[in-house]
Amino acid sequence: MDGASIIAKALRDQGIEYVFGVVGIPIVELSLAIQAENLKYVGMRNEQAASYGASAIGYLTDRPAVCLVVPGPGLVHALAGIVNAQVNCWPMIVIGGSFDQDQVGMGGFQELDQVEAVSKYCKYAVRLETLESIPYHIEKAVRTSIYGRPGVCYIDVPGNMVTDAVATDKIRFYLRCPDAPLTLADPLAVMKACETLKAANRPLVIIGKGAAYARAEQEIQQFVVNSNLPFLPTPMGKGVISDTHPLCVAAARSKALAAADVILLIGARLNWILHFGQPPRFNPNVKIVQIDICAEEIGNNVPAHVMLNGHIKGIMRQVCMSCVSFMHNVM
Repeated sequence: MDGASIIAKALRDQGIEYVFGVVGIPIVELSLAIQAENLKYVGMRNEQAASYGASAIGYLTDRPAVCLVVPGPGLVHALAGIVNAQVNCWPMIVIGGSFDQDQVGMGGFQELDQVEAVSKYCKYAVRLETLESIPYHIEKAVRTSIYGRPGVCYIDVPGNMVTDAVATDKIRFYLRCPDAPLTLADPLAVMKACETLKAANRPLVIIGKGAAYARAEQEIQQFVVNSNLPFLPTPMGKGVISDTHPLCVAAARSKALAAADVILLIGARLNWILHFGQPPRFNPNVKIVQIDICAEEIGNNVPAHVMLNGHIKGIMRQVCMSCVSFMHNVM
């Protein structure tokens, strides 16, 4: 079984459905093998567009798509989409063709240390060493891209490994890695969050992109409606609850942010979009109840009064169960 066929089968085994790419040396055979495995191959005119297309699939489906590129300039052109996906926390697998294994330092075709070039923008980056290890690295890349904070993983494929072959019985293929686990927050922290919200005079819910990615629409809508709390969506948090909902305060965004004394921050970062959580846009004494999949994000720019670390869908279920209906007068 040649390397191209091993890669294609391993991708299919991991549930990959879409591959966006620009075909050329040395990945021509790989693109053919991918289509032979009935993966949907989308030929693009530019690697930047291919990387954006693959990252969009990751955001929409919770499972990564593949961006397939040629070496050197091909990978460099894809960097825009790689960085965009990594910063936005979208899962994506990038597979780059590369120079042959016996040509290191010799000036091979478009030779570039591609792992070094992309590793700072990826959760996992590896150059394949043996045909037998291909399924292992593909499973790991898919799993790493969707577990914890989602992001980008890169696999560097030496040109000779595309056509080299190995006996099938020497290859171990892996079962499809499960979807990301629905991790929950500390129950005591959930109780503290509910108590903080109940004691608030002017509470506000901010719904971010992470809430949309977590597919937590039902849980968030249930909580907002039952508690009668006003909410504000970030640009990419729009749609979790309709902007036409009577509790949406987007039309009074500045007033809502400045007046709130407690904010339930659901999958949103206190970055430039939310003015870093700083006065005068925010109440200097505001208490933040922060829900995020990434522990390192919690407390960034403004210390969190309550930290709820885990999967937003699971945590919102906890919050809905713990915060027995309490009603607030909307600001």
